[in-house]
Amino acid sequence: MSNDKSMDPMSGETVETDGVYADEDGHEAILKRGDTFPSDVILGKTTWELKGFSLNEAEIDHNQKENTPPRLHIDQSDK
Repeated sequence: MSNDKSMDPMSGETVETDGVYADEDGHEAILKRGDTFPSDVILGKTTWELKGFSLNEAEIDHNQKENTPPRLHIDQSDK
């Protein structure tokens, strides 16, 4: 028995990680974060397993904000 208690995402749930996913029947799909896992044509509602991460930079969403702005150097002439 496996100690892994995590469950694979189901059809209808939101994708959390960009990558290549495969359903129970082996059909693969490239999904992006925010997409919805589709239903399988044959199986209907199914689970999806992450098979690999997206390596194409054009497919990766770069809408990340930095936590803090860069600090500026102020010359105080006291050195």
